[in-house]
Formats: sequence, C-alpha cells, structure tokens
Amino acid sequence: MTTDAAARERVTATLLRRPAALYEQLLRRGPVQWSEPGRTWLVVGYAAARTVLRDKRFRMPGPGADSNWGEGGEHGEFVRSLLLEAEGAHHDRLRRALGPAFTPRSIRERETRIVAELHTLLDELGAAAEFDGVAAISSRLPVSVVGDLVGVPAEARAQVSALCRVISTGGGLATGAAEQDAVRSSVAALDDLTGLVDGWLAAPDRLPAGSVLATTAGEGVLSRIETVATVFSLYLAGHDTSRNMLSALLLKLATQDGLLARLADGGTAPGHEVDQVLLGESPLTFTARVALADVRVEGELIAEGDRVRVMLGAANHELLATGRSPGPLAGVSFGEGRHVCLGAHVARLEGTVLLTTAARRWSAAALAGDPQWTPHFLHRGLSALPMGVTWRS
Repeated sequence: MTTDAAARERVTATLLRRPAALYEQLLRRGPVQWSEPGRTWLVVGYAAARTVLRDKRFRMPGPGADSNWGEGGEHGEFVRSLLLEAEGAHHDRLRRALGPAFTPRSIRERETRIVAELHTLLDELGAAAEFDGVAAISSRLPVSVVGDLVGVPAEARAQVSALCRVISTGGGLATGAAEQDAVRSSVAALDDLTGLVDGWLAAPDRLPAGSVLATTAGEGVLSRIETVATVFSLYLAGHDTSRNMLSALLLKLATQDGLLARLADGGTAPGHEVDQVLLGESPLTFTARVALADVRVEGELIAEGDRVRVMLGAANHELLATGRSPGPLAGVSFGEGRHVCLGAHVARLEGTVLLTTAARRWSAAALAGDPQWTPHFLHRGLSALPMGVTWRS
C-alpha cells in the first residue's frame, strides 16, 4: 500500500468513527458551497438543507439515461415508481395509497408486535454475557418490523432483504453504471422479488390486515410494478437506516455511564435519546438532488442542471452545536418536504422500544471489543459491536 493510500485509509477510518470533525469543517465554510472535486454543491447548513429538500425545483438525480434503469431503459418504470424517484401527481398518488398503513393509530398498534419481537431476540441470547449487538439485535429487528409492516411472510423476510440489497447495489441503480454481471444479478433479483410479490397478491385473504400489501391489494390501487417498487423501497429503507440507528443506540448504551439506570428510573426519556442519536450519528449522511431551474440558496446561485449533495449529517450537527430544537422528526434525519420518510415514526418507535426494553432486561452494558464501522460514509453504521451485558434476574 502506498503512503498516499494508507493516509486516505486513516482519514476515512477517522471520519467513520467521528464525522463531527468533517461537519464542523464544512459548516465553517458556509451553509452552501461548491465542491470542485465532486463537481457538486454541498448544502451543509440546517436552514439551507430544509430549503432544498422542500423546494420542488430540486429532484432526485436518478440513473443515467444510458442505464438499464434510466428513462427509456428496460427497468425505467420500476425506478420511476420508487417513492424517492416519483414526482408530481404520480408521487402524490403513491403516498396516498400507502398512507393508511402509516397512520398514528396503525403505528401504535404495531408497538406490541415490535416489543414482542425484541423480547424474542433477547430470549435467543439466553444468559450470554457477550454477543455482537449488530448481528444479534440491530440487523434482525428491522427485518421483522418492516416485514410485518409490508406484509411479507416471516419465512420470506430474510430472502426479500437479500434480494433488495442485490437490486440496490448490483444494478447501477444509484450510479447509472455497473458491470454487466452486476446488472444481470440485479435484474435476476428483481425478477425473483416480482415472483414473490405476485404469489402474495394471488392470495389477498392471507395478507396481514393493516399491512401495505393488504392496503394496496385492491384492483387499480397500485400497478404490479408500483407494488414491487414499493416493497423494495420500504424494505431497503426500513432495514438499512433502522439497523444503523439501532446499532448507534446500542453503542451509546455500552459507552455512556449511567444511561441504562436513567432510562430504567425515568430520569431520561427514551425518545430524547433516540433523537440525539439521530442528530449525532445520522444513519444517512447525505442525499442527492439535481436543480431543475436556477435557484438561489443562501446567496449562492445553483444553476439548472447542477448537482447538489444535501449533507444531512452536517445540518443535524449544526442543531446539536447550537442547541436548537430538532423538531418532531430529529432535524433532517428523515428528510423533509414531499419526500420525507414515510416510516419515520416507525423507526423512532423501534428506537424507543429498544431503549425501554434494554433498560428493563439489562442492569449494565459495556463494550467487549472494538466497534467495527462499515466502510461506507453514505449509510454510516456499524458492522460489528462486541457487547458485554449484565442481565436482570
């Protein structure tokens, strides 16, 4: 390894452990700034981030026109049916169709099932004094929660999670460019997912009441492709970001003295701790947009066609640094505007359930080894979290 490569690796490792240093540096340069290496605008200030996320003159960039997933491509309709990619009346119709599964009442009714699933995962650990918190808890709970929400049978949830990951990372969905082998793998995974969804919709009476599939199974509510795209969108988003948030909460339990005790005796509100983690350890560090017209933001002219990177982590860090209220959805952790995350309240509920349940079942928690961060800055999270706990009798 060359000296330069080793230096870059050290910098990356440092940023993954503590991105606050990068956020502070970016915020000192101003709320909106041009990045020449990336040929993109960086929106780092909280107010500026909210402006861009809410302004309809910005939209997701989507795959390239020459991509298998782009406009006119074989699977372009699938991409256009994704919640984050759909715009205008199409987007509004998708949100309305999914709305009944995300009402406050629907979410409250899921709390009992989330609590039960977490107790099951903890029971499987038995009396183990040490375990990997990511493998045992934070990577498994979201698969169950989002599977229940979507209406995926329990025995198929792990398979669906794996298929969605292949579709996302193997076919150039984000970049518009991929090796042919990767494209073939992604298309095959999409075909497999479509086959599974077709099978579930063929027996609508067996779909769990209140689930997304049950809600949208009526004729004409969603097309076949829209239904598959919705399953993919919800499954992938509900798994990755929730896993990273739950991992960060477990890390906080293992490293912050007295937190378990304060949670147990009511000295600390679980919801407050969830919001602090979402602000300080943003599971999704940035999101991309492209300008559809000339737009001036915080005095900077963003020209039509310019690419924009909204630095969610930096915007949230500004709230932490200034002590400002994060609002009901923890700053911009879940986005804002028309593309605000549909499952934001479900994710926050997962976090509060984790903290409340852990405080009831553990009297102490500590690290049993070095946490391992995934080598991806966009979806920042832990790949392993060795923990040692003391169980309450």
